[in-house]
Amino acid sequence: MGRKEKIQGNPWYKALAIVVLLAAAFGAGIFGARALLALPYRLTDSWQDTADFDYILTEYRDQLVSGVAASRRLEEVERDKDDSSAAGWTYADLEDLERQLKDLEQMMEPSNTWFRYSLRAADGEELATNRTGDRPLADQVKQARRFTFRAGEISYGEVYYRDGMYYVTESWDLAQDEAWASFPDGIEQLDPADEVPAAPAEKPQILVLEYGVPEEVTDAIQDGFYTARRQWGDQRANFDVNLTGALQLLALTLLALACLLWAAGHKSGVEGAHATWQEKIWLELYAAVMITAGVWLAACALALGHELYDLSYYHQYILRTDYQLYENLALAGLGAICACEVGLAALLLRTFAARLKTGSLARTTLLCRVATWTVRTVHDFLRFLPFTWKAVLGFLIYCVLSCMLAMAGYSDGAFMMMYCFLQLAALLFLGWWVYGYHLLRQGTKTIARGNLEYQIDTKRMPYDLKLQAEDLNNISAGLSSAVDEKMRSERFKAELITNVSHDLKTPLTSIINYVGLLKSTQQTDPKAQEYIEVLDRKSQRLKKLTEDLVEASKASTGVLAVTREKIGMAQLIDQALGEWTEKLNDRKLSLVTNLPEGETWVYADGRHLWRVIDNLLSNCAKYAMEGTRVYLDLARGKGQVMMSVKNISREPLNVPPERLMERFVRGDESRTTEGSGLGLSIARSLTELQGGTFELAVDGDLFKATVTLPQAN
Repeated sequence: MGRKEKIQGNPWYKALAIVVLLAAAFGAGIFGARALLALPYRLTDSWQDTADFDYILTEYRDQLVSGVAASRRLEEVERDKDDSSAAGWTYADLEDLERQLKDLEQMMEPSNTWFRYSLRAADGEELATNRTGDRPLADQVKQARRFTFRAGEISYGEVYYRDGMYYVTESWDLAQDEAWASFPDGIEQLDPADEVPAAPAEKPQILVLEYGVPEEVTDAIQDGFYTARRQWGDQRANFDVNLTGALQLLALTLLALACLLWAAGHKSGVEGAHATWQEKIWLELYAAVMITAGVWLAACALALGHELYDLSYYHQYILRTDYQLYENLALAGLGAICACEVGLAALLLRTFAARLKTGSLARTTLLCRVATWTVRTVHDFLRFLPFTWKAVLGFLIYCVLSCMLAMAGYSDGAFMMMYCFLQLAALLFLGWWVYGYHLLRQGTKTIARGNLEYQIDTKRMPYDLKLQAEDLNNISAGLSSAVDEKMRSERFKAELITNVSHDLKTPLTSIINYVGLLKSTQQTDPKAQEYIEVLDRKSQRLKKLTEDLVEASKASTGVLAVTREKIGMAQLIDQALGEWTEKLNDRKLSLVTNLPEGETWVYADGRHLWRVIDNLLSNCAKYAMEGTRVYLDLARGKGQVMMSVKNISREPLNVPPERLMERFVRGDESRTTEGSGLGLSIARSLTELQGGTFELAVDGDLFKATVTLPQAN
């Protein structure tokens, strides 16, 4: 086991990677949450553009408007002291209103707040203000805002009456001084069926509040605006630090994750990758559990993040309490959730990596198993479907798609384009199929010409043509193997015959020599002289057989030298007849020849052609029926010369012509003649060596041998 595999399987290495992964993810979550909280402050150029400022400013405005309403109520009570109890007011309520007004006056003192306001009537008369100096309010604040309301209440959802019509608005904030004369956008006419209060008895008093905060605030007055200004500065300063920390810890998290994935599937003391119990679970089920848990944790993180965002308002600006403890707890919770999310992702990626390393991803993935089964089923169905049905089915599908796209293409250019693409795809498929068929035909012709080693390339062929090409390749390989086996067998037989014949020559030569010596001596015993004649005859026959064996072996293996030249066939036949006429007459055989006028020239080897004619005439002398005729015909035409020898067999020919040309096969099954059964085999081999053909025909007892050679001009 190498050093690399030892590290991958080391449990301490994996434990360290897990600890670093979770710790880095925890820190990245905390720093990331802080960076997200500081992002709105980082994106604003002024602290008065933040949500904190808007919230505090709205709070001060609403308290001031509520104070105006409380002041109006006190004025009403003062105008009608006798009817105060009838109106439902008690002294406790009046004291509470007075206390609220005092607290509001103290809160709005310029020395206690940076909030500046100016309250005016609809005609422009200033009723109250806390601005300092004689400068207008617009010069003392960064941006002066205006809020128009009805004296006595804050007008949220109030109903108004004018010219016999009722109108309503959710927030009446007029930009004009003459509020009652011109209604703002947003006021809608009520449905006449709705129940609305009666029109007011008198025109209500409209007040306009202008307010704002200076751009520069200091710690001289530490109100909510100062806190918002400090919060804005601190968050902007901490954003870059938090973002850098989050990115660095994220990089460390990814590095630890890569180390874990590198070691996934390895075990201490075991070579190679192996699967654990997690890899035995379907990947989809495993992923569904992990993703569900991750989504739930993400929802918890969103809820906790929202609470963390709200803490900065409710505790800092409303409750005026120290919210740092709550913030730290929330950040720790977000960091823990982030670590859990990363842990779930690491588990999912780890099992994915282990399945890849062990090669079990497709086997343990339900979707892959279903897809593989579906593809295999469809493939097997199409594979065993007859080719005719495949063609018909494919053509029907093509026609249906073409018709559908063509009809839809009349009104939609996209479908017409799809129709054109379909035709192009059909054309490309036909071209692919035709090219594959061309390769198949070329390969078939090459194999048919005798090149059994040729293999058709089937890499890019259609499936059915590929099967046919593979069958042809297998046939070619089988034929080549069979031919090689036959050649080895023939070579072995030829070598055996050659070796045996060679080994027989030495003792046979000695026997012939000693028989010759015995014949030269005077024998007094007649029987001895008879025995010597038998020995001489049999030894000569054995010598002839041995020579025939050697010649047959050489002829069949093609080791004989062939010198083809222009030879007169008729002259060669006359020479052969000169030697065999007397022998044929002794056998009571009449020779009938049919030779054309003039010389017949052939392109052959004279020595081998002589042996062919000699073997045919010898075959007639041995096996022809006595008292019959032997016909020898010679004909020429169409660039060829044909010589045929016909005779009547003495014995019934129960052997097929093809077998008669095999070695050691004779028409005389009793083997009472002196033939060796090699003459016809030698004649055929010698004829083929000269580029000719040798054929036999048997019709009853009629035997016919035909030799065809190329004619020489």
